Amino acid sequence: MEDKLIDLHTHTIYSDGDLTPIELVELAKQNNVGSLAITDHNTILGVKNLIESGYSLEEITFIPGIELAAKVPKGQLHILGLGIDINNVTLNKKMSELRTNSTNHFLSVMEQIRRDYGITFTYEEIRDVINMEHNLGRPDLARLCVNNGLAKTTDEAFAKYLVPAYDKIRGQNKGLLYQECLDLIIASGGIPVLAHPHTLELNDKEFLILLKDMINNGLRGIEIYHSKMIDKYRKRYLEYAYKYDLLISGGTDYHGVSVKPNIKIGTGINLSLIHISEPTR
Repeated sequence: MEDKLIDLHTHTIYSDGDLTPIELVELAKQNNVGSLAITDHNTILGVKNLIESGYSLEEITFIPGIELAAKVPKGQLHILGLGIDINNVTLNKKMSELRTNSTNHFLSVMEQIRRDYGITFTYEEIRDVINMEHNLGRPDLARLCVNNGLAKTTDEAFAKYLVPAYDKIRGQNKGLLYQECLDLIIASGGIPVLAHPHTLELNDKEFLILLKDMINNGLRGIEIYHSKMIDKYRKRYLEYAYKYDLLISGGTDYHGVSVKPNIKIGTGINLSLIHISEPTR
């Protein structure tokens, strides 16, 4: 496995990715990925689907995972759970709650963009999205905007409509506190890892306060290698990982060509995950 790539952050159709779990694993094998984690947003349905399908995972080291979103006043705080037990009772109960919350939150954001921009969708469009198997989220609304010619890309839809609308209703989100996310991952036997810390939108002092408290609540790792992590921040977070004895994780945050077309599984953007300069310890 020495010449194989490792990708510990990927998504399937069960959150906001393009591929089924089997398609994702097949793509990983075709691209020299030897260790792969599926970490769908707030759901384990994709991992369950893969394991229960009977598909052979002999050619790859598969890590069942999840990416939990925590409530924060700004930016994004996501926590990866790697190596979780998908049959854990506590985890499955919480997944059911989050699925209901995601539907309600989806409808709230949709209502906000109607108020702000006069954007509406047909009953059939809304029904089809709500009936999907995955947890609903803003990417689903972004796709609706693109399909209706309101934006050229999902990134444009986020910038023009969804981010401003979400900021107005952020306080209504019934999501989890980061302490709850950590507890849930630990209870299900997983390793909690702070995902893409650059999206927190915190200065160094604020970040360190948060990081230390997360460590006190069970955080064990930090995602140093991420497709959109610039080298300056990567070096800073790597130093924090060394200082606080945190595990170092890496993943592309692969979604697929329609969501993040420039991110390749296993290697990131322009081989960014395998051409990295690191500070010495």
